[in-house]
Amino acid sequence: MPLTIRSNRLPAAEVQRSVALELSEIPLAGSFDVVVVGGGTGGAPAAISAGQEGLKTAVIEPQSFLGGIGTGGGIHMYYHGIQTGVQFEMDERMDAWSARIGGKASGFHPESKKLALQEMADEAGVQCFYRTFFVGAVMDGDAIVGIVADGDDGLFWLQAKVVIDSTGDADVAAAAGAPFHFGRAGDHAPQPFSLAPGHVKNAESVTFRNFDAGYVDPTNAKDQTRAQLEGRSHLRLDKHDEAQRMIYVSPILGLRESRFIDAEYVVTLEDQDQQRRFPDVVARAKAHYDNHAFDYENESLEAAVFVGAGHWHTQLCHDVPYRCLVPKKIENLLVACRAAGMTHDAHNLFRMQRDIQSLGEVAAVAAAQALRQGTTVRKVNVRAVQERLVQRKALPESVLAGNGAGSVISEDAELKKLTVPELIATFCKKREPAALFELRNRGSAVSAELKTLLSGVDENARLMAAMALALQGDASGAEVLKATLASRRADKVEGHRTQPRWLAALFMLESLGIRKTGTLPLLCELLKDEALDVHKAVAAIRSLKRNATGEEAAELIRATLRREINTTLVLQHSTGAAGRKVVSDRRFELDLAAAEALNAFGHADEARALAEKHLNDERALVRNYARKVLAAISEPVAV
Repeated sequence: MPLTIRSNRLPAAEVQRSVALELSEIPLAGSFDVVVVGGGTGGAPAAISAGQEGLKTAVIEPQSFLGGIGTGGGIHMYYHGIQTGVQFEMDERMDAWSARIGGKASGFHPESKKLALQEMADEAGVQCFYRTFFVGAVMDGDAIVGIVADGDDGLFWLQAKVVIDSTGDADVAAAAGAPFHFGRAGDHAPQPFSLAPGHVKNAESVTFRNFDAGYVDPTNAKDQTRAQLEGRSHLRLDKHDEAQRMIYVSPILGLRESRFIDAEYVVTLEDQDQQRRFPDVVARAKAHYDNHAFDYENESLEAAVFVGAGHWHTQLCHDVPYRCLVPKKIENLLVACRAAGMTHDAHNLFRMQRDIQSLGEVAAVAAAQALRQGTTVRKVNVRAVQERLVQRKALPESVLAGNGAGSVISEDAELKKLTVPELIATFCKKREPAALFELRNRGSAVSAELKTLLSGVDENARLMAAMALALQGDASGAEVLKATLASRRADKVEGHRTQPRWLAALFMLESLGIRKTGTLPLLCELLKDEALDVHKAVAAIRSLKRNATGEEAAELIRATLRREINTTLVLQHSTGAAGRKVVSDRRFELDLAAAEALNAFGHADEARALAEKHLNDERALVRNYARKVLAAISEPVAV
């Protein structure tokens, strides 16, 4: 079978498709055991570890340095995650270089990490191709056997026994033909991007200011250019003095999310919530549900209920199975970056720099073991991979028992001893989310006791009992939840990024069934709210689409579109960015959510007109969403 090239380059029409290239016209620049595409967070440790394992290794990287977001994107600190394996040496080398550079840094000095990674890559014999872009996958049937790249001297290709995709965007996997998914449930958007400028802190320390600058399609080069300019435009929002002064603008956008491969196993939020263990564990992920969204009406219902129950900031730790690095359909390819097999919901935890660095080392070790065994990375003996990772101090020896690695977070033993009344008494306190999930996990053993609280005089106890029952899938407390929604009860549980009680109640009622609980009239009332904003409107419209008929909801949606409502969204500002206020206009979400609902109700012409308004938006994600709505309109709808 002749070798072919598959590419996912973006033609002018913005429709991703293969671009015809003739391999015979492209010079071969080398043959390698492993080619790592992308030398960023996962790619740098992948290339270094592959070299350390004795493999002839190359890495191609668009920048002129290794390390990605931690060295060129301004996020030079480890927020969460677990230090393992090759990272111990990386950190020692960084500390040594920091001592030579001098001065102080928040987290680690980005220049010290650049130097440490390059030093380690050189010692491991890694051949680095900088200022070089991935163009296409060289395929032998469904097996990738090399990659085509574009550098200053033009196109060339590298032959490889194994390719590791560390692009962050699954560019290699997508080009090769691996299936993938993208974006969240509502508007199909990934997380917002950042553009973190470097600053001097207190006239002595290198630090950065992390803020969300907007939304971008990471797979669209033109949209990345727009996002760079948009991000820089926000830098004037900072106030400066001699002790707090900007010293550089990051050359790399902080792209938190892009494609996710459909892997042999896809990690879910439920896996994380249950802190699941897997026999084929090769790493662990540790963080909280670090979703930067403020519009949970666009997230999945599972995520909305999870955050509505107060768990945005709950620390979780779970096993990462080897299978989530292995894409379906394509042979000789591993994905070791934020594009590994996970859902959008799971990605909010499974994206910390330390844990992505671990994936790079895992992929390199798996490639080495596969080549030694004379097999493919799909069929590699995972036990042998685990044994080598244990030797490299990347996994605890306990995994060899075959029961997974387990969490590094200690259980709250005292919480498990509390009675139901004691758990209910945590309402509005920081411990409430943990107590709520403890009640959920006790299941039928406490459901009868919870139901007796529903008729009590304590309004807070009634609500917490209703929420706990809802998390068990029990609608006995639906009337309490409906009263909370109807009253627009706005208090929140103590803690970070918690939701108003009425909104949490809405999400839980949706999970129980809008028709089953008789919540439909309250949804209609929500659209008549005097304080209606884009969040309430979109939440109600999406739920009406799923649960109402055109006779019940179409005219109400039309009336909502005629109203003047606040459609702005204030984005998150994080490290050192207090006082910053980046605002995004979300009128498109209202129009397109309404278009989806009206089309479902059989009003295709109205839906089409709403969607077509946004086909020329400067933001690629908005155009993509509008196209998806129009594509759905062209399909028959059962009224």
